[in-house]
This record gives sequence, C-alpha cells and structure tokens, in this order.
Amino acid sequence: MKSLVEKDLKVRYKRSFLGFLWFLLKPLFSMVVYTVVFTRILRFGGAIEHFSLFLLTGLLPWNFFSASLSASTKTLLDNQKLIRSIYFPRVALPISSVVANAVHMLMALAVLEVLLIAFGHTPNLSLVTLPIAVIFLAAMTAGFSMMISVGNVYYRDVSQFLEVILLAWFYASPIIYPLGMGIIPARMEAFIRFNPVAGAMEIFHSTMYYGTWPELWAWISLVAWTVVILAAGLLIFKRMEPSVVKEL
Repeated sequence: MKSLVEKDLKVRYKRSFLGFLWFLLKPLFSMVVYTVVFTRILRFGGAIEHFSLFLLTGLLPWNFFSASLSASTKTLLDNQKLIRSIYFPRVALPISSVVANAVHMLMALAVLEVLLIAFGHTPNLSLVTLPIAVIFLAAMTAGFSMMISVGNVYYRDVSQFLEVILLAWFYASPIIYPLGMGIIPARMEAFIRFNPVAGAMEIFHSTMYYGTWPELWAWISLVAWTVVILAAGLLIFKRMEPSVVKEL
C-alpha cells in the first residue's frame, strides 16, 4: 500500500511545474466560476459572507471524492501486469488511489484553514473532529471505489456513466449552497440530507467555515453510509476478485 501510494503521488505530477498546486488550483478556478454565477447571476450567494471560501470548503472534499472515484475506474485495468505477476491483496489498488487523493486534500485543507483565519473565521474547538470526518469520508470513498473498479473491468461504460452521475451528484450535494437557510425548498432539502456525502459536506462547512459543532444528523448520516458502503465494497470486491483476475 505504501509503495502504491508513493508511486501515485510521484507519477501524477511528474514533469509538472506546479505539481501539488494543481489540486488546489482546480477548485480555486471552480470557486471563481461559481462565485460569479451565484453572486452576479443567480445572486443567492450574496447572502453568504465570504461565499468564495464557503464554496472552497465544500469543493476540496468533493474534489477528493470525485477524483478518487474517477481514478478507481482504471486501477485494476492499469495494473494488469502487476496483478498477473505476483499475488497481493488486490483491494490495495483502489484503496491506494483514495489514500493518495486524501493526502492532497489534507494539504489543500491546511491552506484553506489559513485563508479562513485570514478572513476572520476564527477556529472553534469543533475543528478537532474534522480528522474523524476525513477518515469516514475516505472509508466511504474506498467502498465506492472498490465497487467501481470491479464494475469497470466487465463494463467499460462504468467510467462514462460515472462522469454523468458525478455531475448530477455535485448539484444534489450541499456544496454550493447551505442547508437550513431556506435557499432551497424544504422537501428538496429533506431529500438532499439522504445523500451519502451530505453529512460530510455539512461537517466540513460547520467545523471550518462556520466554526460551529456539526448537527447530529450529519454525523449519523456520515457514519451510517460509511458502514454500509464500505461493507458492500469489501464484500463485492472479495467475491469478484477471482473472476476479475481471470478476466484481466
């Protein structure tokens, strides 16, 4: 696992002048676009102080989640020779992509926290719970990644379908809008709370942007979804691993 993560971190930005900064520059660019759209065109972002920082607080964990799922579609296919050459727990392949992306997210979150403090968002004791949320989000992402990596071996449409799903999933998550402020209809908000990543996004916004303790529903949602999805991912990957190796 250590070797796979190190390889991913080294290869990803090989011969790249900006290197890790790309992980921060991409959400920064998205932040600028969404800020213009939702403060100048749709205008609801104007009701949120430092809307750009609010956006970035949600975009960083979302980019980790979406990048990890996208990378998982290729983990088994790109390592066919390694899988055929030696025996090792193949589950390490999709998980290593998640860990590598988590490293980038943690570094980007550290930069974001400095920006938040600079703009007057004083850290609260609730910030100590953020690492727990990161661990649960990473575990849930690993569960999804295991299922996707197996599915893409049999059906290459999975990678194409994932792009469409992630686009819809993004707007169905509380990333560019807050919950509990009446910005979206009550029925829609109740539906959004059942989103697997909604609890995680609420925790990131609460602990980093607002400096408050996250609501209980956010923790219950994050923990419950993580347990279910991680268990399902491990079960599916374990059952399908022998046939996947033959397919490759």
